[in-house]
Amino acid sequence: MDKGTGVNPLIQDKGSEEPPNLGRVVYQKLRTPSLNGETLQIPLLSKVGELWQENLGRIACGSSTRFDRPLNELQTLGRSELISSALKYSGEYLDGVPLVSSRNIIMSGHQPELFHPGVWYKNFVLSELAMRQNALAVNLVVDSDLCSQPSVSFPNNAGSEPGWKETRLESVAMDAIGEEVPYEARPVIDWKLFESFGARLSQRLSREEPRSLAERLWNHVNVATARMKGQATPCLGHLVAAGRHRLESEYGLQTLELPIGHLAETSAFACFFKSIISAADEFRLIHNAVLDEYRGVHRIRSESHPVPKLATHDGWIEVPFWVWSHAERRRRRLHVRLRGDQVVLSDLSGWECPSSLAAVGGHLSVLKKLGVLIRPRALTTTLFSRLVLSDLFLHGMGGAKYDQLTDMIAQRFFEQKLPSYLTLTATMQLPSSFDLVSRTELIGLARELRELKFHPERFIHDPSEAVADLISQKKSWACGAAASQRTRERHVAIKRLNRQLAVYASPSVASIEKRRVDRAEKKRASEILSSREFSFCLFDASLMDELKRLACF
Repeated sequence: MDKGTGVNPLIQDKGSEEPPNLGRVVYQKLRTPSLNGETLQIPLLSKVGELWQENLGRIACGSSTRFDRPLNELQTLGRSELISSALKYSGEYLDGVPLVSSRNIIMSGHQPELFHPGVWYKNFVLSELAMRQNALAVNLVVDSDLCSQPSVSFPNNAGSEPGWKETRLESVAMDAIGEEVPYEARPVIDWKLFESFGARLSQRLSREEPRSLAERLWNHVNVATARMKGQATPCLGHLVAAGRHRLESEYGLQTLELPIGHLAETSAFACFFKSIISAADEFRLIHNAVLDEYRGVHRIRSESHPVPKLATHDGWIEVPFWVWSHAERRRRRLHVRLRGDQVVLSDLSGWECPSSLAAVGGHLSVLKKLGVLIRPRALTTTLFSRLVLSDLFLHGMGGAKYDQLTDMIAQRFFEQKLPSYLTLTATMQLPSSFDLVSRTELIGLARELRELKFHPERFIHDPSEAVADLISQKKSWACGAAASQRTRERHVAIKRLNRQLAVYASPSVASIEKRRVDRAEKKRASEILSSREFSFCLFDASLMDELKRLACF
């Protein structure tokens, strides 16, 4: 690992051997960094300047006939609405919002949860890149995804040797159990439980100084809650993200944030929505063809990975958007039926909405007043963000795996090459004094045991005359005149000599076996304690210094 940057060049080179070809799907393997403090950067942050200039040139030359206005006009409109909405939204809870001095935009996004440090790393890079390129950094709060039961898991053993056999995962609830609905539709159920989460988690961690970020973070969440409670029903995810954004701002990060729900209410999004609805079946065919290519190249058999196909049913065409309502918060797939210049939107569960094709984009605001919300799916979110809103998009591992699909769809449907994206993640493990066991170590011990069993002479140093004679006998049976005769007598002789020689080997089979059993028992605890998936709020404040250092180049 490059100790100066935290970048493993082997991972970088492997990931960039064959960059995605926009004309066809190519195999692209991404590997999670395995070492603590290691990052994945594709391309390297030091080369982003070249990528930035290439993206600006691609955007300047961009055009598409799919919209009811020139693409450059739509991009100007979309960016203006994005900046205005993000300033207004972030200003509700931040003490001071970043100054807007540029129309160039760098974007990223994630669900509003207490994610692991590898995800948080993107936000630090987002702020750093925007500063260096004199651009505006905008992080999307992906509130259209489902909110599972909000809680944070942690190892009950803080990472010390005593009591390692009792190591297990525990969790602290952020709120009462509720229906699994999109973050945007998930309110706080138990305010007392929610507001005390930081203090309760800190108490349960039972860790010596320095203290975790949990309480510091939750102080910010509670401040944001007080400022945002003027909303009719503040969303749990929005409050969590706002607290995390305040913590970042306190630490010097300069970014704006905006939920997908707010983005989907802009005029630019309505235009984008209309472009897909008006050619729904063509979009479906292109989407599914690209998906087939992707699955074939990556040898994927799953019907749901990386995304499911868009379906048809009795004349209804599935489009890549979600629909739900205030009355029915369960997320459903959106379908359309086109008849001449008329279109009908439906969830195929009883709800239908007719509209003229010309007015279907503007109909989104009408639906909102009726309590019906239409939101983009993951692929459509990044397609809109990269095609219309940003000059550079930062992906984590998950987004980067499916966004080759986005590139291909954009080229085949919108006839436009999207600006290239950056793939980023990091591996940060909780501090531990526990002697961690890796799978590689266990494989090495098993190999050593096999060598001791079949080649004990390799582990004997300065053999006595008697032992040297045993070695000579084995060599004769293994390589001498008798070696060509694969008889039972030869097999029995070599096996007998291996047992005799093993007595003189150092280390002994017994000691290696004892170590292997001991390390295998510790493997389960090690898998828990070495995980990179623990929330950033379990770490102490030094994590922010390290992520900021890793974001510099």
